[in-house]
Amino acid sequence: MANDIDPQDVEAFLRENPNFLQDRPGLLAVLNLPHGGEGAVSLVERQVSVLRERNIASRQKLSVLSEIGRENDRLLQATRSSILALIGARDREELCHIWTEQISDTFQAEAGLLVWTGGGSESVSVAHKLIRQGASFSGVLRSEEMAVLFNTEAVEGSGALSPIRTGEDIVGVLAVGSKDSQRYQPEDGTLFLDYVAEVIGQLPASQA
Repeated sequence: MANDIDPQDVEAFLRENPNFLQDRPGLLAVLNLPHGGEGAVSLVERQVSVLRERNIASRQKLSVLSEIGRENDRLLQATRSSILALIGARDREELCHIWTEQISDTFQAEAGLLVWTGGGSESVSVAHKLIRQGASFSGVLRSEEMAVLFNTEAVEGSGALSPIRTGEDIVGVLAVGSKDSQRYQPEDGTLFLDYVAEVIGQLPASQA
């Protein structure tokens, strides 16, 4: 197909559309531009600028990925430590107490919650509304939800909630929360919280 294109037609087109390459940095980045000649320096400089911008963007993306990796490593260690602590619980009350300690000391989160579905408290009702059809939740919480779940002042925040299951039955809800409405986002996922909730559901203490 390239042999069917007349170079003079290409030249004429570029002369009539001087901004064609400027508006298409992706094309400019792959062109082989010689040094020297009228106008060549500005094109080469523009090409270098495009490549430099792409390099900066790539480094920024790498930095973000590295930060995510470090945060995942921290959460993995916190999950391990919390599970080891929870294994020693003798009953549901002690599980709640240990989880409250782990939230601040190990996970370094602002607030936490572990409630059992057998009770008729308002926190149980709100938690169940958030984990519709037994699915985990992560995202923004309204001020009244924050107040009920985490006993905080009535301000908008965010949280993550995971159901605690024994077999097919949901016996409780595990949660973390923050007054920062951007702290827990839907795209963050609840992998580590789900894992802790799964382990709690298998412990003899969760049946006591």
